[in-house]
Order: sequence, then C-alpha cells, then structure tokens
Amino acid sequence: MQPPDSLKSLSDPIYETFYGLTEQPFALSTDPKFLFLSAPHRRAYDELTAGIARDESLLLLTGETGSGKTTLCRAIIAALGERTFSSVLHQPYMTGPEMLRLILRDFGLVSKEELRRGAMASADVPHLMDVLEGFLRSLVSIQSRAIVVIDEAQSLSPTLLDEVRMLTAFEHDGRRLVQIVLCGQPMLLNTLKTEPMYALNERITRRVALTPLSSAEVESYIHHRLAIAGGADAVAFQPEALRLIADLSRGLPRRVNVLCDRTLQEGRVVSATTITADLVKRAARSLAGAHVPLPHEEPADAPGDGLTIAIGRERRTHRALLVAAMAGVLLVAIGAAGYWSGYWTFGYRWLRSGYEYTLPARAVLPMPTVAGKLPMPTDAELEAYFREMARWMGGGGG
Repeated sequence: MQPPDSLKSLSDPIYETFYGLTEQPFALSTDPKFLFLSAPHRRAYDELTAGIARDESLLLLTGETGSGKTTLCRAIIAALGERTFSSVLHQPYMTGPEMLRLILRDFGLVSKEELRRGAMASADVPHLMDVLEGFLRSLVSIQSRAIVVIDEAQSLSPTLLDEVRMLTAFEHDGRRLVQIVLCGQPMLLNTLKTEPMYALNERITRRVALTPLSSAEVESYIHHRLAIAGGADAVAFQPEALRLIADLSRGLPRRVNVLCDRTLQEGRVVSATTITADLVKRAARSLAGAHVPLPHEEPADAPGDGLTIAIGRERRTHRALLVAAMAGVLLVAIGAAGYWSGYWTFGYRWLRSGYEYTLPARAVLPMPTVAGKLPMPTDAELEAYFREMARWMGGGGG
C-alpha cells in the first residue's frame, strides 16, 4: 500500500487502489452479494422466504428509507434460482398499464422497443392482464414461479394498489400464479388501514419490518462490506470512529455507506490506513455542506503565486476582497484584449511585441483554519444532507 505520489492522485476521488480494494465497498447499490444479515434482516429474510415457499400471494416488507429492503428482496430472488421469473419495480407514480408493461418486460415477454412501438404500447389493462395471465399459467407446467417486488409502495395511488390486488387473484388448481412483495416506508402501514385498502390489506399474509442496525451491528456491517471488497486487513476503523458512524447514520445501512465512502476518501487524502473519529467528522461535515479545509491547504495569510500586492495587515480582510475584485477585472480586461488580438496563450503569460505580463495564479482570500478537533456536525446539517440525498435518490429502494 503506497501513499499518493502526486497532486493528481490526491484529487482523484477513487480510493480503492490506495487501500488495496478490488471494488467499491460502500457503493449505493442493491447488489445482493453485499447483503448483511443483522438480526432484523435475518428475520425478514426467513419470513419472506417461507412465504414464497408456501405460495402466499401478498407479502409486506416495511422499513425506513435506506434500511436495505431492496437489497434483501434481490438476495431472496437470487437464492430462488433460475426457475424464478422476477420483476422489481421502482416507479411508484406509474399507471396501471405502465405497471403491467414493465412486469411483462422484466419477465422477458416483450422488449423495450416493443413496449414503445409495438402492439403492447397501446394495449389497455384487460388486454395486458390477459397476456400476463396466459404467461403465468404456462409457468405451472415447467415448475417455475413468478415474483413481483413493488418498491416505494407507500407512494402508489389507491387505484394502482387495487390493481395490484387484482394480480393476486391469478391462480391455477388452488396455487397462486404470482407472488407480490410490497416494499415501503412505515407510512404504508397507515395507508393500508384506510377503508379503500381494506380488500388489499386482508390479503397480506406476512408482515415484516426492518429496523435500524445496532451499534455493534454497524461495526459488523462495515467489516462485512470491506471483506467482500477485498479489504478486510487493508484499513482499520478505530472504535471511536465506528461508534461515531453508528451514531451519525442512526443505524441505516445506506447512511452508513455514504458516510464510510466519504470517510475512506478523506483517509486517502491524508494517507491514513487507520480511520479515526476526526476523519469521520471531516466526512460528515463535508456531506452536510460545511467547508472542511484539507491538511495541505495554506492558511489565510499565506502568500499566493503570481501577482502580489502589499497591503496593511490591520485591514486585511476588506482589502483582500478589494484586491480579488481588482485582480478579476484585470484578468477579464487582459484576457479580452489578448483574445481579440490573437495573443492569448494557455498558462499564466500574455505575450505581445516582446513584452511579458504575469497574471496571478490565484487570488488568496481569508480562509478558516483548522484549530484542534473539528466540531461535530449539527443535527440540522446532517438532516439537511440526508434529506437531500433521499430526494435525489428518488425510488432507489431500501
């Protein structure tokens, strides 16, 4: 393991090579090979697997955003083998026809192109249901099963939820032809208790919930993912760092991933093979949008390269801003003149008729320095970041 050998490598966000990892250990993906079976995840896995084995038609899995619902469902599907046809839907605002077309596509009956331009593109719900039922009946003779996982189910419209209920009516000789797993946030439980959802709610045979990881489980989760990525011995997390990650992430795997990923990046920048609590704090502040000066950044009054203008120290802050503004005007003026006269060159020089002018490499503004340990990010900072993360990830699943 070697420290970065150039400024370019320091600016490279990829840390896997530095830590000797074969892949990214904390990617925001639902790859089932990274599934970590905590106590609640093990219970959910066993319950859903038993329900599928018993041909139960409608199963419910709830958990906070980022608790690992989608990863768990993909792991179950992968364990069922090649004779399982599956569809995992992440579009909660789809219509009934769109849902059926996506299921048919995932089952392999139609291609994306056929859905856009073929006969299925204009088919209505009854027609699509007939096609789907015919396919499901054909699976009986080859001893195969079909599973549909509907993610972000708390955002489905009542109409679409009722059409999901209609799918559970498909059966042959007393055997359900398709099994549906509804995945959603805890608010889905309240939706199902409303009167319009009575018929759907009555058909749910198993209800399991994923709860956040305990502090000890967060530690095991981190070691588990590092081991799969080939770095079980490549990087060490101090106990204080692990406790801080568990506290800041509140035990949600997706938050653990985001925080650990950024922490390893911060560790690579300073060539650290042991992750400390200070590095975790630095990562958390960065994720929350707070500026975190790097160890190699110059202090506020360090001299800059290029143009130097001497000013009194007694009014440094206000005059530095004025100097930066003047330097900007100078850059624009010289750049414009050089562009139109054809003498602008890349770099920091403008050459014309044998004269040479040196442009400033950068304007130095007062920057805060790191004094002692970085303060803990506030709850408001972290909540703002994680709320924004949940928004841009959209229907990324649990």
